Amino acid sequence: MKWIRAAFLLCLILTAGPSYSQSVPEAQVLFREGNARYSEEKYEEAISDYEKALSQGLESGPLYYNLGNAHFKHGSLGKAILYYLRSAKLMPHDADLIANLGYARSLIKGGVIKSGGNWFARTFFTLAMSLSLAQLTLLSEVFYLALIFFLILVIMRRPLRKHLFYVNIALFAAFIVAISLFAARYDREFYKTEAVIIAGETDCKFEPFIGATTFFTLSEGQSVAVLMSSKDWLKIKRPDGKQGWVKSSELELL
Repeated sequence: MKWIRAAFLLCLILTAGPSYSQSVPEAQVLFREGNARYSEEKYEEAISDYEKALSQGLESGPLYYNLGNAHFKHGSLGKAILYYLRSAKLMPHDADLIANLGYARSLIKGGVIKSGGNWFARTFFTLAMSLSLAQLTLLSEVFYLALIFFLILVIMRRPLRKHLFYVNIALFAAFIVAISLFAARYDREFYKTEAVIIAGETDCKFEPFIGATTFFTLSEGQSVAVLMSSKDWLKIKRPDGKQGWVKSSELELL
């Protein structure tokens, strides 16, 4: 099962520290030039500089964020949301990013499609997505070490067993929750392919060909999960569970 593999991976990296990659100097120059073009309201040129920086190996939250801003100013709502979401993977708690993404999504025609499932499932998933894998790893590590410490304390100090019983139960429950959140986040990060509609309006078909009956329509900026592909068509799933086929040129993968 996926969550078992995710939990196993978590156990392997509980003590691992963060890694950093060196940025390419030329790409940093392009990033700064893009910022200058953006300040001059030359959004198309700024987008070009940012994309060149990406092609040279520079990948960062601020770069994706600025690219999203440039696309938004240029009138490309789908592309703006796409790059905001890519930025959110690297800096999920940035206040400006959260505000801009929320505003961009408020402009989606027809509104953001609500996810299915009950209140508990939606809350659990939202919590998992609000934390990074590194944060969930640290959280799991804290509860794990605390649980081990109190278990050892119970073994060594018999008179304390009765008093620490509920503490151990609470720590064990917290550890299970943290592991479950990590598994959900890991599954979303590595096993689910997500995409954003970048065309103005996209017809979603029952079958992967032009003449097929349209099932529903997706507006620019909507986020979907990609399930499978067939030539130049992709089968997608909306947050509410509805599925259909769209042309691959009308969306872009995260």
